[in-house]
Parts: sequence; C-alpha cells; structure tokens
Amino acid sequence: MKALVQQLTNKESLQLMQVPDPTPGARELKVRVEAAGVCGTDVHGIASLVPPVTLGHEFSGVVVELGREVTGLEVGDRVSSETTVYHCGRCPYCLEGHFNLCPDRKGLGSRADGVFAEYVIIPQHTAHRLPETLTFEEGALLEPFACAVHGVVEQAMIKDQQTVCVLGPGPLGILVSWLAAKRGARVVLVGKTEDRKRMETAGRGGIEYLVDIDQTGLTQFVQETFGSYGVDAVFECSGALGAVYAGLELLKKRGLFLQMGILHRPVELDVDRFLFGSELVLTGSRTQKKSSWEQAIEILTKERFPLKALLTHHLSLDDWQEGFALTLNRQAIKVILKP
Repeated sequence: MKALVQQLTNKESLQLMQVPDPTPGARELKVRVEAAGVCGTDVHGIASLVPPVTLGHEFSGVVVELGREVTGLEVGDRVSSETTVYHCGRCPYCLEGHFNLCPDRKGLGSRADGVFAEYVIIPQHTAHRLPETLTFEEGALLEPFACAVHGVVEQAMIKDQQTVCVLGPGPLGILVSWLAAKRGARVVLVGKTEDRKRMETAGRGGIEYLVDIDQTGLTQFVQETFGSYGVDAVFECSGALGAVYAGLELLKKRGLFLQMGILHRPVELDVDRFLFGSELVLTGSRTQKKSSWEQAIEILTKERFPLKALLTHHLSLDDWQEGFALTLNRQAIKVILKP
C-alpha cells in the first residue's frame, strides 16, 4: 500500500512510498482510510515523533478486517480513532483515566504508524463509530473536535455566560470558539487581517465577536465589551509567543489561561503576577482521552456545527506536498487527503 513515511527526524525525509499492507493483531482492526486531515503538527513536527513512522492522526474510514478477539464491531463499520493507541495501564495517570499523560504513550502518526496511508491498524478500544449524520470528511474532524472538548469542557469547564477569548482562528481555535459558544459563553475570537476568510468561516458558528488585531486594540476591545476586570478564560490556540503575553493581559483575577497551541519555544513569564492579587491559573490541554471522544460524539449527535465550512481543500494522498504547503502557508483551514 501507499503510505507517507517520515524516515528521519527532519521533514526532508518525508516520502510517499510503498509499504507492506498491515495485518491486525488479535484485538486490533484494519481500517481503510477514507479521509485524513492535515494537522499543523504533521507539517511542523512534534518532539514525540519517533521515525520511521507513517504520519497522520485525524481520520475516518471503514473497518475491513477484524482481529480474532475483536467484539462489538463489524466489517463495514464507519469509524474514527482516539490518537492514544498505546498506554501502559499501570502508571498513576493511566489509573486515574488520564491516558493522554502516560509516559509510555504511543500516538497515531508519532510513535505508531498513522493514517496518511491506504490502511491503518488501530486497537479495538480506541475505535469509535461515526455518528450517522457525519460524512467521512466531517468524521476526520472528530479528533480535533475531541481536543476542543478536552480543553473547553474537561479542562476549563466553561459555563453559561462566562466570557472567553480565543487566540488564533485555525481549525482548533474555531472549534474551541464554536464549542464555548454552544455552552453559552460570550466568545471573542482573535485573528489578523490575513485571517479574514478564516474569521468569516468562524462567524458561521455563532461566535459573538470577531476581532482583527491589526485593526483593533485587543485589550481596549475586551475592556469596553466585557468590563475592566477582563475575561474569565483565554484559550491560546495560535502557538504564537506574542499571543501568550497578550492573552495573559486579558484575564480577570482568578482567570484561567489554557495553552492549546504548540509554541515550539520557551516562554519567559513573570511568575509573581500569578501570586500578588491575581491568583491566575495557567494550564495546558494535551490531545484528548476516551471521555473527550465520548462527549464529542454525543455533542455532535445532538448539536449541529458547520463542520463542512472548515474543509476547504480535498486532495489525493499523491498530492500531499500541495496539502502541506497550503497548511504551512495558511491558505487552507483544513486539508483533507484521500488515500
């Protein structure tokens, strides 16, 4: 089969090549990949990647073969998968259900072969059936939507009438904004002039405020809109260093700053500001866990989101270089590769 394999730690080693068709183990599924989303981590890379490995972790597909001990799923089922395909089950994090924090965790497309291929092997326990209302292409957004659920619902626990600022109108930032708005929060999504099309797309999901920081002073806007105290929560989804510093200035006392974008660089912080008179909370949100997926599927079964609007480019796996370039240059919101 064809697979997009990163053979070394550098992106120059990426190559679409022929590899043997995979065979499922006793409790594994072989899935024909129907749609695979390109994530920024696929393009820029992540520290946890262990080559050689097939990239890709956002997908949906059809079960074509079952391991001999698989139960509850059938050939022909439409599925997606959690990205944590291995965890030890013994460490304190696993025992508390936080599989995403297991030190031995293996993720699809980083330490286990991923979905930029014709077929992928996944464990039975990570598989989730697609809601009937989702197409295969929309199903490839289940993984980033589960990430949004983990951040908005499980980490930040956003509630009705809270004030929320989301920095960065990429796919994750848009999904975070839509989800926070659905939970009744007053949401401002922040981007730049070059993000105009992304911001227009985001506006289709019920976000109350869209701010272009090239045209509007963000701190002044927040104070005039939500009051001088600031906002309850900031979600940093851009991975931009300047956004971290700007976001911290927007929080009210006891506010929550949640880092979701990958910075790829250290940050200098004045830790005293978290102590004297502020009691700010700074935390992160790493991928998702089973509960995130279960809630994501339940939400998407009950609520309608304009997911198709995010799917701006559909390409063959043979055209992966074009898809990566569109993602790198921010010309696409979400590229879908079709193996």
